[in-house]
Amino acid sequence: MEAAGSRGRKVNKTALIIAALHFVVTFFTDRLIFCYAWFDFSTAKETLRSVETVAVKLVFFVLLIVLWQVVFWAAKHADRFFLKVAGGYMLVMSVLLLLTWPGIWRMDEFGLLSSSVQLFPHFWQNYITSVFYVLSMMLLPFPAGVIIVQCACISLIVARLITLCIQEKSIGAGKRMWLLLLLPFLMFPVLDSNLYPIRMSLYAFLEVLLIAELFFLSKRIKKETMSGKSWKSGYWIYISALAVLVTLWRTEAIYYLVAYPVLLLVIGKGRRYAGQIILYLIAFVILFAPQKIGERMSSGQQYELTSVVLPLVPLVEAAHENADEKDRELLENIDQVINVEVTLQGAAQGKSGINLFWGEPQFQRAYTEDDFREFKAAYYQLIMKYPRVFLQERLQTFLDSSDLLENTTELFTKENVPNYEAFRTYPLAKPLNNEIRTGVIKKLELRTKEDYDKKLAITDFVYSAIPAIGLLVIASVFLLIKRKWTMLLLLLTVAAKVPLVFLTAPSRLFMYYYSVYLFGYCVLFYIIYHFCITKTEKDCRPAG
Repeated sequence: MEAAGSRGRKVNKTALIIAALHFVVTFFTDRLIFCYAWFDFSTAKETLRSVETVAVKLVFFVLLIVLWQVVFWAAKHADRFFLKVAGGYMLVMSVLLLLTWPGIWRMDEFGLLSSSVQLFPHFWQNYITSVFYVLSMMLLPFPAGVIIVQCACISLIVARLITLCIQEKSIGAGKRMWLLLLLPFLMFPVLDSNLYPIRMSLYAFLEVLLIAELFFLSKRIKKETMSGKSWKSGYWIYISALAVLVTLWRTEAIYYLVAYPVLLLVIGKGRRYAGQIILYLIAFVILFAPQKIGERMSSGQQYELTSVVLPLVPLVEAAHENADEKDRELLENIDQVINVEVTLQGAAQGKSGINLFWGEPQFQRAYTEDDFREFKAAYYQLIMKYPRVFLQERLQTFLDSSDLLENTTELFTKENVPNYEAFRTYPLAKPLNNEIRTGVIKKLELRTKEDYDKKLAITDFVYSAIPAIGLLVIASVFLLIKRKWTMLLLLLTVAAKVPLVFLTAPSRLFMYYYSVYLFGYCVLFYIIYHFCITKTEKDCRPAG
């Protein structure tokens, strides 16, 4: 067995040669979309860009080596059922992508694309997203290449999740019912999100995968069926990398920095995981530092500001109406960062805080870090003084969080939109048929045939995380009653995101709760699957 394992880990020379040839080819294909400096030392800026280019290409070369090694290994050793599920799901997504070509593009991703083709990191959406964009388009040098790679990653995750579930049962019934486990990934909001190249689309699957891995790991440890060697080697590296990505990629997921080590300690039941936890923390700090430095250099406190502007408007209105001495003092501190007069005028016109943030140049003032600290302190004091106003706005935002950002069906018809016009200049950016593209998107997003802006009666229910959150609450109560502490902790780890998003969501968008939505429905269909398998096992037992 050991010899076989050693042979399985040997470098495949054919795959290595193909990776090298592929790498050489990318120097020509990169020209189709990228615009980067290459050995240009004329100025300090160009020198820095040249160094950055070399670093990116080296990372990409390592990626190609790993990719082709995995392809050759999978061709010989991968589980056939895993490949069947991954290939089948990828086929579904490929058909949908062709029908909606070049995918679903709305707003932020245009900036990401523009920065990525110049190898500039886009810290607003996290530099990891930029890395994903760059590496994807080095593989496939056109905008939809990002979506193809995203769908490929999601297909592999779907296959891994389903494989984990059916491996739990030794009888054949699991494989006969595995289609039940596929259903949450075929829901319209999920299919739509898969075609949308924003970080939340892939992030949600990574988070579900992490929780699933930990859940089934706890079962294997409990049964003592997982060898210590497999835990300490490649599997541990995989889990740690997954945990770091989940912790780092979304701002509200920072609580995983505490939650993940706690989960490991609980799952380990006394085993010594200090070394693994330290490794995870070190990796996180190394990868987190560039984001914080870049964020501060590129946008200052802007990203943090977006998380408060929505409830800030009604709070400013309430303080202005009351106008006692304390309120005037707080409004003065708010006015150092946000123009109170413009805020009140915008509120009178029915504009929200996020609309004012992006659409009103006079909304923000020039401010220092000290001004921003005083602004935040005043904001929190306004919340304490007017909790009802704050909670009413937050609750309404939560209840209405079923919107999608921008009408993507206008991408190839609307004129004088700089993002749209720039996008159309990229290679392979035109739809195969815009009428078909529009029709498919309208169906996926549950809009009327005549007008995209008009929703169907069921749209707000289907594109809502509230049912999924309700399912998690019910499941948590059940686990609490049954004293299933490990499973309860795993559920609560994801559910903990809900109050964080509730308090800070800058807009009424479905995507902010998407990871909870996906997780909730995965839990639901896993419960249904587990119930069906258990019933089948009972029915198959001999009488007496």
